[in-house]
Amino acid sequence: MLVGGLQKTSLLDYPKKIAAIVFTHGCNFRCPYCHNPELVEAYHESLDEKYVLDFLATRKGKLDGIVVTGGEPCLQKDLPDFMQQVKDMGFCIKLDTNGSQSVSYTHLTLPTN
Repeated sequence: MLVGGLQKTSLLDYPKKIAAIVFTHGCNFRCPYCHNPELVEAYHESLDEKYVLDFLATRKGKLDGIVVTGGEPCLQKDLPDFMQQVKDMGFCIKLDTNGSQSVSYTHLTLPTN
C-alpha cells in the first residue's frame, strides 16, 4: 500500500476515539479545496506499510483505532488486506473516502462484537 504519511495521535478525526491517521497516496479527484494536495499524485515517497503496522502493534491499549484517509484510500488494491491486519490487532477503523469507488469495506469497519 502506498502510505503517504502517519499521524501517530489524533483526538479529532475519529469521534470519541483516540486514533492514528494513515494517509494514502493517490486520488482520482483534483479538488481545489483539498486538505492534502501533496497526496494526490501516487508517485511521492511512501512509508513502509510494515513500519505502520509495527507502530500500531506498540500502541495496543493506547489507541482505540485508526483513520485511513488520503488521497483516496480505496484506490489502493491492498487496502482490504491492510485493514484486516489492523482489525486483527483489535483496532477500530474509520475509512475516509470520496465514495467514487464501487467497493464496500463495511465488513472491515464495523465492530466484530
